[in-house]
Amino acid sequence: MAVSGFAVLVILAGTITWLVLAGPGRLSDAGQARGGPRISVDKDLIDFGTVPFRKFVEASFRIRNVGDQPLTLPASPPLDVLEGC
Repeated sequence: MAVSGFAVLVILAGTITWLVLAGPGRLSDAGQARGGPRISVDKDLIDFGTVPFRKFVEASFRIRNVGDQPLTLPASPPLDVLEGC
């Protein structure tokens, strides 16, 4: 009985310590990142499904800098187009 009570206290103390050390900004990406620029994109995946040959498709997404320093993007970033899956 005393051992299980001690185990509960250790787990509770560990959880509280983790929450305090994690701080409010480390539990989610929604907050401001520190230590440089950090990119945030509103979509992880754009899936057009099956697209007929020579059919034009278009996608849009929002890019934000959630860091604490300026974010620089190249004028012509490399682009990978993946087919299949």
